[in-house]
Amino acid sequence: MERLLTLQYYFTPRPDPDFRFTKITLALIVLFFVAAVGVRYYRKKVAKDPIIKKMIKRYPGKLMTFGTLLLFLLLVREAGIPFVSMRFLWFALLLYVVCWAAKILLNFKKDYRRRIRQVHTHAERAKYLPKRKK
Repeated sequence: MERLLTLQYYFTPRPDPDFRFTKITLALIVLFFVAAVGVRYYRKKVAKDPIIKKMIKRYPGKLMTFGTLLLFLLLVREAGIPFVSMRFLWFALLLYVVCWAAKILLNFKKDYRRRIRQVHTHAERAKYLPKRKK
């Protein structure tokens, strides 16, 4: 536990080769890819609300990017490539994914309400605007 608190643990150019979390990491990669496909399917086929569709438009791409980066880090770690297989990169990716997920979970309802208000305000103003000529 003490070694987790040292900078040398995270910035070692070549971490020890026996990586015990390969199967867990592969399961997480598959989870990211399946979640991306699931969100894309939900957006295209199931979701009826245009605001929800617009809000979740970027999620599949982000999930695919996270899965691809994690796969890259796993392959680099298994190959033992120095400097690219540092634990710091794993920690940075994990921190970014957690912050992204927390931001979505904490702000989704508030952002949805704000967008609904914006649509209603625009609709109220639009009835006074001149109609477009065809």
